[in-house]
Amino acid sequence: MKSDRICILTQPLWNNYGALLQAYALQRRLLMAGYDAVTDLHPRRFLSFWQRSADRGKRLVSHHILRNLTVETSPYYPTRKDWEMIGQNTARFVRENIRTVDFFEGGEYPTASTVEKYDTFVVGSDQVWRDSYSRVESYFCDFAFGTDKKRVAYAASFGLAQWQFDARRTQRLKELAGGFEAISVREKDAVELCRRWLGADAVHVCDPTLLLSRGDYEALVHKADTAPSAGNMMCYILDRSEEKALMCRQMAERLSLKPFEVMPERLLNSRNRHCDASCIFPKVEQWLRGFMDADFVFTDSFHGMVFAIIFHKPFAVVANASRGLSRFESLTSLLGLGDRLVSEKERSRLPEMDRDVDFDRVEERLCGFRTVSEEFLFSALEGEV
Repeated sequence: MKSDRICILTQPLWNNYGALLQAYALQRRLLMAGYDAVTDLHPRRFLSFWQRSADRGKRLVSHHILRNLTVETSPYYPTRKDWEMIGQNTARFVRENIRTVDFFEGGEYPTASTVEKYDTFVVGSDQVWRDSYSRVESYFCDFAFGTDKKRVAYAASFGLAQWQFDARRTQRLKELAGGFEAISVREKDAVELCRRWLGADAVHVCDPTLLLSRGDYEALVHKADTAPSAGNMMCYILDRSEEKALMCRQMAERLSLKPFEVMPERLLNSRNRHCDASCIFPKVEQWLRGFMDADFVFTDSFHGMVFAIIFHKPFAVVANASRGLSRFESLTSLLGLGDRLVSEKERSRLPEMDRDVDFDRVEERLCGFRTVSEEFLFSALEGEV
C-alpha cells in the first residue's frame, strides 16, 4: 500500500541545530520523492505555578531522599516571552522550511480524529527511543496500536548502547514494535538491541541529514541573510569544559587558525536566568555557513561531526559520553574515520588530527550507505519490505 499522507514523529523542533536539520532533511527527502509529509512540531509547553511547584517538589525528593544527585533541584523554567526571544531565529527556520503539525496537542495521546488524518507514521530520527528524553511509547506509536495505520521507524535511536527498560515496559515495547511495517536504527549496536529485546529485525541506516547533499544545505545558506564567519576554525561544543576549551585552543594554535562559534553568547539556564539579546540562538543558516567557511571543525556534537563530513572539512570530535557514544562510534567506524574521535583524556592525540581526510574515500563509503538507507525507507513506505 502506498503511503499517501505521512506524519513524521521526532524530537521537538526547538533550539538544537542538529535536531532541526535532521527533521528538515527527512521531510525534505520525502517531499523530493513525491510524498505528502508533515512533521510533529511538539511546541514548548509552559508550566503553571502549581505545575512548577510540583515539579520542584519531585526533584527535591529525588535528589535528597532517593539520592539521585544528578537531578537539579532548582531548574530554570523559561517564560513564553523568554522562549520566543531566544528561539526567534530557529522558529523562523521551522516556519519557512518545515511543514509542521501539533500532533499531540500537549497531551500524551493525539485525538482519534488527528490520527485518522494520516496513512503512515514515520518515527525518527534522533534519540526518540531514549527513555530520559521523551515518552518512548509515543514514539512506538501506541496511539495507533491495533489500527491499520502503517508505522515505519527511520534511523530511530536509543541513544545508549545498553537496554534502558524494565521487564514490564520491554514487553509493551515489544508488542508495539510488532505493529511496525519495518524498523531501522541509526546505530549499528541498536540492531542487536532490537533483535534481543524487541524480537525485531532492524536495519542500520544513516542519519537523515546524510540523505541530502552538500548542495542542498548550501542552498539554504545562499537564500538567507548571513554574515561571513568570524574565523576559520569552527568550534561547536554542547557540553563545555576547561579541558575542551584547552584542546580547542591548542588545535587552533597548531593549525594557525582562528576559532569561532555560532552559538548564543550566553545560554539561558539555571545558572543564567537573565534573558537578553546575548541569549538568542543564531540563524540555522549561519550555523551551516560556519561549516562552509571553516578550514577545520572542532566539536563534541554528533551532528557537528556529521556536517563536517558533509562539507568535507577535517575535524576532531571529542567523545561525548553523557549524550551517548554509540552514534559517534557507529558512524566513524563505518566511514573509516575512527581516528578523528578522541576523549577529553586524550589531548596528546590532537597532533594526529592535523592530517587531511581522504574525503573521496569517505564519500564512496557514504554513497553505499545512503543507497541502502533510501532503499529501506522507500520500500517500507511502499509496503515492499
